Amino acid sequence: MPSTLEDFEVLSTIGSGSYGTCKKIRRKKDGKILVWKEMEYGTMTESEKLMLVSEVNLLRELKHQHIVRYYDRIIDRSKTTIYIIMEYCDGGDLAQLISSSRRTGSFLDEEFIWKMLIQITSALKECHRRKNGKAVLHRDLKPANIFLDADKNVKLGDFGLARVLHHETSFAKTYVGTPYYMSPELVNNMSYNEKSDIWAMGCMLYELCALHPPFTASNQLDLNRKICVGDYSRIPLRYTDDLNAIISKLLRVEVHKRPSIEDVLHDSVVVRRIKRLERKNSHEKVEAQVETKSSHESLKSWEAELKLWERRMESKEEELKNKEKDLVVREKLMEEREKRIEQMTKELSMKTGLDRDICSAGDADLSFDGPHPCLSRGKRDPDTPKKKVTFDMYGKENLRRKDKGDLFLNKLLAKDYMSKYTAEIHDYDSVYETELAKRRELKERLYKAKSRAIELQGMPDNTRIKSRNLLYFR
Repeated sequence: MPSTLEDFEVLSTIGSGSYGTCKKIRRKKDGKILVWKEMEYGTMTESEKLMLVSEVNLLRELKHQHIVRYYDRIIDRSKTTIYIIMEYCDGGDLAQLISSSRRTGSFLDEEFIWKMLIQITSALKECHRRKNGKAVLHRDLKPANIFLDADKNVKLGDFGLARVLHHETSFAKTYVGTPYYMSPELVNNMSYNEKSDIWAMGCMLYELCALHPPFTASNQLDLNRKICVGDYSRIPLRYTDDLNAIISKLLRVEVHKRPSIEDVLHDSVVVRRIKRLERKNSHEKVEAQVETKSSHESLKSWEAELKLWERRMESKEEELKNKEKDLVVREKLMEEREKRIEQMTKELSMKTGLDRDICSAGDADLSFDGPHPCLSRGKRDPDTPKKKVTFDMYGKENLRRKDKGDLFLNKLLAKDYMSKYTAEIHDYDSVYETELAKRRELKERLYKAKSRAIELQGMPDNTRIKSRNLLYFR
């Protein structure tokens, strides 16, 4: 399916000239970066249109690693414009490289110049020695038409389209604007062949070394004379004699002494450089493979670490889930415990209230509200005479009168408590022994009641219990 203008997105304008305009584009279906050259054919004659078609077909047939690749063409008949879509070279061109080195005052490495020589020669061989027996002349070799990819490899482009588009004026423009790479036969308006491209390649290699063309002059006449005579100085001494010798061969004025493309490739010095470049490329490929392999291994190890990390995260997540379940169970247990504590608190408060009622009903004189006068609470028995209070256990005030009815009861009580307190009361008489036993039993009962009250109500231990019954007053 042929391409259309809608299949591409224009990114920027790279440059413009007699050939038209060159723009950087992006192919929408895969995002690949390409370039297209816009050329208006509306003002062309029929012969120029036929030549343009033949040139486009030539670009389609030229397929080499060091020649800019042709992709497609689009014809916009409404604007009488043709768009030639080609490979994008993101390394710039040799003209930019030479200009940058001239500004910084730094020379290019000799290994790089030998690389340019070998790759440009390889690209010209594809043009000069076609399988169909026809030679294709570039005729516009100059640093601006030698493009570079990202790895600084040669990409030969611009196969004389300017001459095709504007046949009568392109020579004049080239002659005035960039005459430094014209061969002596072109300067003398003589017939020329593929060796004119050899001369132009020698001029470019010289400029890569010296950072200026081999032939320069203040006017066109002096320039033509220097070109026809071959008047140029040696390349800088920092470069080897082998490189100087091969450039001198390429810049021979006599056409028959100038080497062909095969002669250049079969030169002993060039052959050694080709082998060295091949070894370097193979070594770089091996290093790239090793680096790729190591990167793959590191990627695999990273993937293994990532999987291990994922398993650890999963185990931690499972552990967190189990802890969450335990927390839920503990919360339920705490809620149940709180409920039981509330229930026990209610039962305890009810029991405490009941004990208070019992105490108040059984002994109205018993009080735990703090110290108070022992004779200030309750009503005094009217039959009981006023007596002086003493706490002497042998005093008369603490002894009751011995009635006949009480004697029998005292004997019975004495029998029950005598056995329990025999060791302590053997020196007392029978009546007092009975009273003492009762009194001690009452003390124990009161102490137990106080202890129970402290446990239930949290009363301090220093609270004193006072009652007239404790003193056995009636």
